[in-house]
Amino acid sequence: MRPLLLLMLLGAPVCAQESTQVAVPAETEPELQFNGFVQSSFSTNFNRPSDGRNLYHGYDERTDRLRFDVLDLNLQYALDEADRTGFRLELTGGGSMPRVDAASGLFRDPYTGYSNTDFDIRQAFVSHTFGNGLRVDAGKFATHLGYEVMDGVDGRNPNATRALTFTYSPFTHTGVRATYPIDDTVSVTALLVLGADSFQDTNQSLSVGAQVNYHPTDDFSLVANFYQGAEQIRNDRSQRQLWELIANYKVTEEITLGAELFRAREQGLGAGGGTAHWNSLVLYWTNRLSDQFSLNFRQEWFNDPEGARILPGAHVSGFTVTPEYRITEDWVVRADFRFDNADRAVFDRAGQRVKQQNTFFLGQSYKF
Repeated sequence: MRPLLLLMLLGAPVCAQESTQVAVPAETEPELQFNGFVQSSFSTNFNRPSDGRNLYHGYDERTDRLRFDVLDLNLQYALDEADRTGFRLELTGGGSMPRVDAASGLFRDPYTGYSNTDFDIRQAFVSHTFGNGLRVDAGKFATHLGYEVMDGVDGRNPNATRALTFTYSPFTHTGVRATYPIDDTVSVTALLVLGADSFQDTNQSLSVGAQVNYHPTDDFSLVANFYQGAEQIRNDRSQRQLWELIANYKVTEEITLGAELFRAREQGLGAGGGTAHWNSLVLYWTNRLSDQFSLNFRQEWFNDPEGARILPGAHVSGFTVTPEYRITEDWVVRADFRFDNADRAVFDRAGQRVKQQNTFFLGQSYKF
């Protein structure tokens, strides 16, 4: 690949996979940590689509089914401890998530894109943290991109279903990642990887990623993300480039606001082999009404002028309302009422193309 900038260092995102605090020398031998996450769900599509699919929904693609979505098991040792070498191993199994976020070349065919397994190694990397706080990871790890994260041990998203921006962004990378906390308010990270969701490279090019995380207080953070590389099979020239800005603000103990602005372009996917563009804006509002009950909202706009991700010229918007009830702090029940609209007939209603798609999702999850 052509030389691309020095690896701009980057810190963990708003929904970070790991902490970026300055490492502190351990006084005792660290322990092996184990935790997990399990989720099951049911969804229905009021359009009654002929193929039984919720179009463009990612994890909850199949309608009118009870699903065991995922069992996520996580082992980690000595992460973020100064002068220590540690590791992380995260394994997933289930009927929804492994087939969607599996990397090509591991449990997905790298050339056909086909995945027919209910098991995945989501993350597997070794890590060393130096005394100055610099941490270097090598292996397969979650992407630095996105406000939302893969459902599992790393965090709970505000809504039960995933936004279009999440569905059409990378899930994982395989390569090397370096994270450095400049001070208490700024952290930076850099990635040199095989590509987006690639465990086996299909061209002779590497990709780079970067992030700057500004978190002046516990209540506010601003994150800038970047990613670029040749992502097409047997094509080292056509570059994909992603830019993202994420803000998160805890207004009060009860209300949290979030925003994600995303822009992407990729050569060779437009008309006549030109450059295709897609972009999105997602707004989040979480309102914790009591210790047990929250009401969460998401408004998204996704534009795909050249049809790189949906259909040429499609402009899709979605509004999601998510009541959430916490039986305990770790056991949560959520319902998603999602209303998708497009300026073109991109959805399926009983075999006919229409501009609207309304769905209902009910799920429970438990962290242990």
